[in-house]
Amino acid sequence: MIRAEMSPLRRWVGQPLLELAYVSLSLFVGVVTFTLAVTGLALGVGLLPLFLLGLPVLLGTVYVVHGLAWFERTRAAVFLGVELAPRPMAGGTGQHWLRRAWSRIASAEFWKETSYALLLFPLGVLSGAVVLSFWAAALAGLLLPVYASRLPGQSAITWLHWSTNLEIAAGFAAGVLLLVLARLLTSAFAAAHLALAVALLSPSENDALRREVTRLTTTRARMVDAADAERRRIERDLHDGAQQHLVALAMNLGRARLKLDSDPEGARLLVEQAHLEAKESIVSLRNVVRGVHPAVLTDRGLDAALSALAARSPVPVRLDVDVAPRPSATVEAVAYFVVSEALTNIARHAHATHAAVRLERADDRLVITVSDDGTGGATEYPGGGLAGLRDRVAAVDGTLDLRSLPTRGTTVTVEVPCAS
Repeated sequence: MIRAEMSPLRRWVGQPLLELAYVSLSLFVGVVTFTLAVTGLALGVGLLPLFLLGLPVLLGTVYVVHGLAWFERTRAAVFLGVELAPRPMAGGTGQHWLRRAWSRIASAEFWKETSYALLLFPLGVLSGAVVLSFWAAALAGLLLPVYASRLPGQSAITWLHWSTNLEIAAGFAAGVLLLVLARLLTSAFAAAHLALAVALLSPSENDALRREVTRLTTTRARMVDAADAERRRIERDLHDGAQQHLVALAMNLGRARLKLDSDPEGARLLVEQAHLEAKESIVSLRNVVRGVHPAVLTDRGLDAALSALAARSPVPVRLDVDVAPRPSATVEAVAYFVVSEALTNIARHAHATHAAVRLERADDRLVITVSDDGTGGATEYPGGGLAGLRDRVAAVDGTLDLRSLPTRGTTVTVEVPCAS
């Protein structure tokens, strides 16, 4: 829960009126939420014996109640200046739609939001009626000097049987007292509404911790899989590249040694071939090392490393790097991996004629944007390159946003904390 800063004018003038509007609207909103929740639950449960009819109704009720919860969080932010963390809908990772639907219906999140929709009705009726009554009575007393002369009879408050001026003064004093009470009651009921919303519409600390543990566990498992896949790739590159060249080098040197006395010219040719194999081995090893962590990244930073990466790209790349001061080595490695993987995907799949890479710091975050003018339509699927990118970014508490419309190119935007 985040409470926005308030100016003195809003605290003493605007906030009481906003709290009054919030509590008063709860009287009417409670009727709507109660009606929708009860109707949806009654129809869904009543039709549940007819499975194909009851389940869609209950699932529709889940979405309706979830929308009402979003509306209530928005209402608390507008009138009370309090940002409530959203409670995510459960069942988003189910493999089958039926299992996903049932997990959402049976989830604690749905029933907490439903409980709020039901409890808002009695609380809204009680708080709205009491608060509006006290404010109406307070205004009647405060404005009594204005309309007392137009009241019928000889006195302003007939049951006191005092003089008119004394009755007006008494009514005005009662209005001041009722105004104070109305203000206190409004704040108390607004706090009660907010407490109910925090308890039922926003995740608790335990929920947040549980969700964070789940996210970290999933991310760790994916990173272990990614590291294992990277290890296998390195082994394959070494076996298919450097190892083959070194085997050929050893064989040529062995044959050259045997021919050194009997056929010097043939030995010279074999030595030349061995020299070529040695150079190719060096190139293969350099490519493997560059794929793991290029030395230029450690020595000269992202600008130089990405410039070399862009120079090797078969697609022309416009590079713009502004990351001063230099981020941590972990963030630099992630940024390099993101750009390298994105440029590789562009070269292989995008059919692009141009690509653009931009890195900049936004406060304490590094923003990486890679775009192209290719065919677009890129999708993320488990085990794919984009999924690997997301896992690598999530490991340092970063975010990845993919926008890829057909015929409009692809844009990958990554944000990672610079202090990671």
